[in-house]
Amino acid sequence: MLRWLFRPLVFYPLAIVVAALVIFVGLKPQSWPREPAPAAARLVDNALIYEGEAFNAPSSSPEQTMTVVRDLFGRAQTLRIAQLPGQPPPTPAEQGVRVLMTAADAARLEGKAATVEVHYETLAPNASRGLWVSLQGIGPSDWVYRDTPAEAELVSYELPPQIAVNAIGLRASHDDADEAFGVEITRIRVVPHP
Repeated sequence: MLRWLFRPLVFYPLAIVVAALVIFVGLKPQSWPREPAPAAARLVDNALIYEGEAFNAPSSSPEQTMTVVRDLFGRAQTLRIAQLPGQPPPTPAEQGVRVLMTAADAARLEGKAATVEVHYETLAPNASRGLWVSLQGIGPSDWVYRDTPAEAELVSYELPPQIAVNAIGLRASHDDADEAFGVEITRIRVVPHP
């Protein structure tokens, strides 16, 4: 019945196409790096929610490693960040890994203090002990630190106002200078103060 499939003029081109497809899928094109781009937040009760596709193209940091966890089709799921060994706490000049904001989202935070809630999962075996967060704009970054205990899944920050806000800065932290320690961020909720 399928003898026509095994004829050389059909079988070999089909085998080449299948082999090329297997090689292409093996290269994981959905995981290739992307240029940093602003992410639109979902607006829920005056809160900006960043999750899933909002983590598609964050800006990386030289002090950390960053991985966007994606599904089979390349859709962003979570954001993993890890502090490189031997890094001191962030300075106001550092930016960290940045989740870039659209102009509309940034306008909601312009000149306002904000509460930022970061939902996370610890990364075994090298879980970060804490997380630094800042609102980023044209001024120096005001980093705020909170511990990220393994039994919790949420940490909350009260951040001061920033001028020309354009991103949320994130930096994992750990005291050990020998290995990289990280955290997996599943959701960020930003509530501007009136």
